[in-house]
Amino acid sequence: MTAKKKPQHRGNGTGVTNEIRMRTEFHAPASSGQAQRQRIIEALRRRGQTTEDLRTIGIFQVPARVKELRDRFGYDIETVRVTVVDRESYSHPRAALYVLHEPKGAV
Repeated sequence: MTAKKKPQHRGNGTGVTNEIRMRTEFHAPASSGQAQRQRIIEALRRRGQTTEDLRTIGIFQVPARVKELRDRFGYDIETVRVTVVDRESYSHPRAALYVLHEPKGAV
């Protein structure tokens, strides 16, 4: 007896359809740089955000993400130095508060 090779599935093209579907339905993971930048912009459109505020919504390396938004994507984001008092009543002088300045009429 000879060992039979398992046939390679060549299918009827459904693999191609699934691959295309995956590409069109793919969403960036919540931790991707793209998703983090989007969350930053959405948060800054509501109000100014401190580094700690942005960390609570899952932004890692906040200064680096803000720099990307400024340098690569042209957003006008101001950094204001403030003193923040955390939950344990510790003072954090010179913490960053990020404020988005958008042109009038922009959404």
